[in-house]
Parts: sequence; C-alpha cells; structure tokens
Amino acid sequence: MILYTSSNQQIRADLIKSAVLRSDLSPVPVTLETDIQVDDDLKAQLAEGKTIKTRDDDVLRIVKSTLKIDRSAPGGDRQKAVLSITAMLDRCHTIAFVRTRAVVKENQVLSGIYRACGATLQAVDADFAVPRFTCPIGDAPSFHIARVLQEEGGVVRWRKGKLQFFRLADLFKQKAIGTLPNNATTDLDSGFVERHEAPSFFSLNDAGAFVFGDVSKPRAVRYAPFKNALRLRNMTKYLVQHKVMKTDYAFNLCAGDLIDFAGDVPLCVITAAHVFENNDGGQNHYTRLWLGMIG
Repeated sequence: MILYTSSNQQIRADLIKSAVLRSDLSPVPVTLETDIQVDDDLKAQLAEGKTIKTRDDDVLRIVKSTLKIDRSAPGGDRQKAVLSITAMLDRCHTIAFVRTRAVVKENQVLSGIYRACGATLQAVDADFAVPRFTCPIGDAPSFHIARVLQEEGGVVRWRKGKLQFFRLADLFKQKAIGTLPNNATTDLDSGFVERHEAPSFFSLNDAGAFVFGDVSKPRAVRYAPFKNALRLRNMTKYLVQHKVMKTDYAFNLCAGDLIDFAGDVPLCVITAAHVFENNDGGQNHYTRLWLGMIG
C-alpha cells in the first residue's frame, strides 16, 4: 500500500506494519487504520491532526495517533516505536465529531448540510434537498446524515475525488465492474435477523390518521414523526448483507460498485477493505468485500 505524509513524502513500505483502507457506504465514506514504524521526524508528521494521503490523492485527516513499542524483537536497542493511526477522509471528517453548536437547516441540499457541519465538500453528485435537518449539541452529525440518507432511500460513496449519492435501486442499474467466482464466499442469510433489525415505520398526518410505510413483510414497527408515506417507504429499504469474500488485492474496487457472480445475481459492495500486512513472512496484500442486495 502506498501512503504519503502531508509533505508529500512517501512512507517506505517496510515501515508500514499493517494498513486497512476502507471504502464504505456511510456518511464518512473512507477510513484508514495503519501501524507505522516511526522515527522522531516521521512521528511528528503523523501526529493527530496531520494528514496522510493515498496513492489516489485522497487526503485523510488523522484523528487518533497512539505510540506503542514493538517488542517483537529481543534486545532493548532493537525495540521499535510504532504509531497506531486512525484517519478519516479529510473533506468530511468533521461530521464524525460531536457538536458544540446545534445545526438546524430547512430545505437545504445535502452538500450544504455537510458544509454546515464543518465539511469542505464543494458538491455532491445527484445532490438533493432535505426538508429538515437537525443535529443537537452533543451529537455527531454523521448519525443524523445517515438518517437523512435512509429517508431518501439512498447511500453515499466516495469515488475519484467525489462524493456521490445513489438511490438504492440505481446502484443495481450500474454496469458491473467485474465478475468474481462464487465458490470463495461466506453466504449470510437470515430472515429472522432481518425481521428484527429492519423495522417498518409509521407516522401521523395532519389529521391525526396513521400513515404507514412498507408493511408487506412482518417486521418490528417504529414510530417516525413528521414523515409522509414516501419517506416511510424509503426508510424500509435497505441493503442486506449476503456475502463476505476475500479476493486478490483490488484497489480499484470501492463501496457502491456492482459485482457479477457466476450463476448468481449481481451484488453491491457495501464495504471494501484493502489490506496490507508486513511481517516476518513477507508482505501480504488482499481485499475483503462485504456484499449485499436490496431487502
């Protein structure tokens, strides 16, 4: 895995003990966890608050940097200082922090909500207007943005330097980015779990009458105030995880991509974790995918 410091200095591969770069269908769509052997200079460049860059020029803000000593080799003079780092996509990392001031917006587009919460995004592909957004003091905006996306029946992903919004149905109208074998996956199917974890929703209209979303399946039921029938139906749509698989290192794959499987229906990548491991046995690269379809 190729990583750079904020001064555009490439970090030597032999210093990277492990790294996991995740692409996810979430309000903060790219994260990195890595352990890097450091000297005093590199330690200063990778301190909390600094940035780290991937080979795709995605800049991530370091939100946690913990120094630990690698005692795997005997002898005090051979002990190495290792930084354990957690970083988030710099353009929107601020939405993961709790607010000291509330954010309340009406009829604001999604990109405007991100910026109101401290993000530096200029635009969102397929942007849409949100009737009302509220993030109170002491909450992280990411949770409330996730709720907005649920009400719109869609997700966001980061690809080629842009935040893109997709409605769930549109994810499966894309051209598949590739085909993978169906014999190296772990299949996950549980209607029992779905019924408990994916509720239906209801609300009340101005006349006080009940308004329901999709109640075609037996599910747990939740109340959602001030929602119309369309938003209630959207809130019941979700991606159900069906497969987990480990494949060859495929840095080009990201969350939201569609994958064909021989003899099976195409599935959407919910999370793609690109893994690099550097140990006594040599270097190891692979990609782990969590895949699903609309439930």
